[in-house]
Formats: sequence, structure tokens, C-alpha cells
Amino acid sequence: MASYLVSRLEELGVEHLFNVAGSYCSGLLAELPNSRRLRAVFTTYEMEAAYAADAYARIRGFGAICGTYGVGALSALNGIAGAFVERCPVLVINGGPSSKQQERQLEYGIMFLHSTGPFKTDLEVYSRVTVAAIVIARAEDAPVKIDEALIACMTHKRPVYLEISQDLWHEPCPVPAGRLQAPVPRVNQSSLSECLNEVAARLAGAQRPILWAGEELDRWDLHRELGELLDLSGLPYVTTLAGKGLLPETATGFLGVYDGRFAATDLQETVGKADLVLALGTAITDFIGDIVAKDYGCMVLASNGGVRIGHHFYVDVRLRDFVVGLTERLRGQARPASWAPVAAAPQPQVVPVRDLKDAPLTIDLLFANVSEFVRGKRVIADTGLALFASAGLPISARGGYIAQSIWMSIGYSVGASVGAACAGGERPVVFVGDTAFREGPQALSTLVQYGLPTVICVLNNEIMGIQQFMGNPRFYQDAGSEPDYYNILPSWDYAALAQGFGARYVRAATLRELHEALRIAAEIVDGPILIDVVLDRRDIPAVVRKAIGPHVPEAVRADFDGLLVSRAVY
Repeated sequence: MASYLVSRLEELGVEHLFNVAGSYCSGLLAELPNSRRLRAVFTTYEMEAAYAADAYARIRGFGAICGTYGVGALSALNGIAGAFVERCPVLVINGGPSSKQQERQLEYGIMFLHSTGPFKTDLEVYSRVTVAAIVIARAEDAPVKIDEALIACMTHKRPVYLEISQDLWHEPCPVPAGRLQAPVPRVNQSSLSECLNEVAARLAGAQRPILWAGEELDRWDLHRELGELLDLSGLPYVTTLAGKGLLPETATGFLGVYDGRFAATDLQETVGKADLVLALGTAITDFIGDIVAKDYGCMVLASNGGVRIGHHFYVDVRLRDFVVGLTERLRGQARPASWAPVAAAPQPQVVPVRDLKDAPLTIDLLFANVSEFVRGKRVIADTGLALFASAGLPISARGGYIAQSIWMSIGYSVGASVGAACAGGERPVVFVGDTAFREGPQALSTLVQYGLPTVICVLNNEIMGIQQFMGNPRFYQDAGSEPDYYNILPSWDYAALAQGFGARYVRAATLRELHEALRIAAEIVDGPILIDVVLDRRDIPAVVRKAIGPHVPEAVRADFDGLLVSRAVY
């Protein structure tokens, strides 16, 4: 049975199985040396494996994780919940108790290893964060049920759960018959045509329309279709944070990342003045929910679950059909004369840095100075101040940015970098706050073990900055106030930590030291490097400071205003 599952994963292009070895899945792991392409990546804990599989799925199309019943599966749960919310197709393989173990518990009350007591605990829990949750208890059921789980993953672009009793791994199983194929949904042509007519009419009557591109366009591989729609329509566009990097951000008409009150002021004004917001594949959360309340009637929201035009719903129109159909409607049509011109987002003015080389680093200085370094690499931004500051980084290649900006699990990025590095392509560069880094620093060990050349920039301000901002921003307004006691972090020796894991380390407290750190990082290609970015506790990105209000001390304001610097090339 293990060989059947391995063959199917190879068919889907999965070459890395992220896991923490356990007895329940030992039969599957023992099969991997016989595989042509699939290899095990042993992580330090299960949630790291889940984060890695999530990022791998975003890049390669599918990811896979395996673990042991109870303690392993439930440890991975948060990471899989995030993959579910953010539509990342991950297969969760859980080794389950044998039939004999279950009989002994049922008859004699002898709990099997890692049992919570009740039967089917893992199945019931995972049924809430997967699109299919399947248990295989008989060898003859394996081909049909394995295929069923994988097809569900392909169809819905979300995780699936597959539990296989540990005594079945070595049971004989036929080789796969034919290739896996997701069903092609039937198109309701009448409903699609009516929907497209309504949207086309709204576009023709609009004066300031704007397209808002979201993450589902990436999950359903609609990058080319989006580019064609933008070229034909001439619509200016913004993206969500989760959709950042859908297309190279040098494309004509790109205005920036719209993430509600954290967007640049001019971008907020542009989107706020739009009389038609065409949102494609955009998940609406409370970080960006104000636009829905404000513009509900003049918003078109298309997702794979249907299309909403104001208060009118088309529940049977899928995202791909809508995007392709709208593109065809606009083909050969001139841009409506009623559309008011929209200026491109103003580019920041670069100022000399000769006198700033020894300036203390700020978050804004950091991101202004890494834009060239990250070119041709894959940025991974963790939840926190780094997430919102990273929105302005220019991403030059499709897929060059990853953030868990919907589920927002603090600590996602370092584990995700394991999967991103295994997936190949661009080198991962992680921006993570010290709070988030402490959620899973041991993933650094996995990067070292497999020689994965990830750059990890830890924003070290010894405070939970995003929590302070959300709970009590007065700290950033009043120079005499103290941070809330529960947001203060104990000091960590990041040099010793990196050394303990076998990783390189460099400290950057000034602009000069940052440039040197990036030079060193560019030369390291055989493993990870941790850059300790030393920041003041009161430092906060300008885009976040703006959301607090005007009452920021002048000394703090001066650290941000106009402090954009020249960009060194690496």
C-alpha cells in the first residue's frame, strides 16, 4: 500500500515528504528509499512540517506531510488549518492504530499509543480543516480511497486528511491504474452569460474602476489569464498581501498592495475613490473588511465559490470561467472614454546615504535597503510588523512573495522557508519579528541539516510590536510610556543560538552593518544565515505608524520621514 501512495505522490510532482518520524508511519518511510523521486525531509516538530508543506504547495502545486497518530497529527493541526484557510493543497498522511490495538482498547480498555480515549479523534478534528477526511482500514480499499483523497485535494485546492492503519503499509496493492484527474465542473452558460453581461455593463458605466487581485488567482493558476485581462481592459490594479507577486510588479497599471488602513495614503485614496472595485479571488478579512462595508454595492467579488455583483449572487459561476469570459467580452473593445486616468503610484525619492551609513537601523531603513538584494529571490514575510512593512518591496518575478496573511499564524515563516527552499527556484529570504521567530527557531536546524541556503532576517526589538500596536498603541505615541508588561521579550543571544544549530550569523544594528550583512549573505550558498537586525523598541513602520494617528513624538517621526536611501546591488 505504501508503494501505491508513493507512486501517486510522484505523479503529482511531490518530491519532498515533510515529517517527524513516528512508529505509525514507519512503514511508509521505509518505502521511500525505493522511490524514484520522493524523499523524506525530517523536521524538528510537526507544525514546522505543516508550514513547510504549505509553502511547498504554493510553489509546486501540492505538498505532503506525514506523522504519527494523536501527538503528531494534532501538533500539525494549526499549520494545516492555515493551509485550509489560504487554499493550499496539502495531503496529511496520518498513521493510525491497527485493528488489533483498537480491539484491545474496546474489549479491555487498554489505550493504544497516543490515544485520547475516544475513537476517531484525529478524523473528527481534521474533518473541520480539510475538504476530505478518509480512513483506510482494509487493504482492498486503498486504491479507491487514496485516489479519492488526492482528487479532492486537486479539485478544491485545499488540504485533505488520509489515515492509514499502521498494519497496512506493507500489504500488497495493485499499481495505479491510469492518471489522476480532477473532474471538470459543468458550466452553466446561461448564468455565466448573464453574469458577464452585468459586469460588462458596470464596467462600461464606471468612471474610476479598479481591479483588486487576490490569492485564489494564484491557487487556480490564473496568472496568464489575469495578465491578459489587464492588458485588454487597461484596468489599473492592486493586489492583496496574499496575492502579492501574482505578476511581476513592474507590470503596467500596478499601483501597489491594498491592505486596508495599512496601505499607502495615496493608494487608499485611489481605491477609496473607485466607483467599481473588481475583486478577483480575494479573501476578505477584518484587516481589509472596511472596503466591503463602504463599497458593497459597487463591488464585484469573484471567487471559486461564485460571483457577487453588489447584492446579486451567481453561485454557479466559477472564477476561471468568469476571468476567461470577461477577457473575451473585452477583446477588441476600446477602453471606455468615461474612465478617468489613474496615476501610477509615486516612486519614493532616493536620497544620498553618505551621511547615514552609521545611522541606527529602523524597519523602514531595512526594507528600503533590501529591495535589490531580494530581487530574483523569494520573500517570506511573517505575521507582525514585518508583514505590513514588506508590502512595499518590489517583487520582480511571479511567485516571489509568500505570506500567511489571512490565517496569520505567528511563526509561519521559518518553517515555510524549509518547504520553499526544498521546492527549488528562488532563494528564500525571511523577514520575521523576534516574537514570531521564537515560535519555531528550531527550524533553523532543518535548514542546516539539508544545506538549504535561506536568509533569515530577525527583527530584534525585544518586544511583541504588533501586539503592542493592536492592544495599546499609546506606547508609540508617548515617549514617556512603557510597553505593556506582557509584550516585553527576554533577551536572546542570537549569535549563540545560530552557532548551536550550526548556522552562520551576522549582526546589523546600523545601515553600514546591514550592507555588510547582505554582502556576506549573498556569498553563502550552502546553508542558512541568520541576520540579527537590531532595532529600537519604539521603532514601527511608517505604514503602521500612519494607522495610529498624528500624535507621534517628533523624535520618532524624524526617524521615518524622508529616510529612503540608495540601493546597493548584490
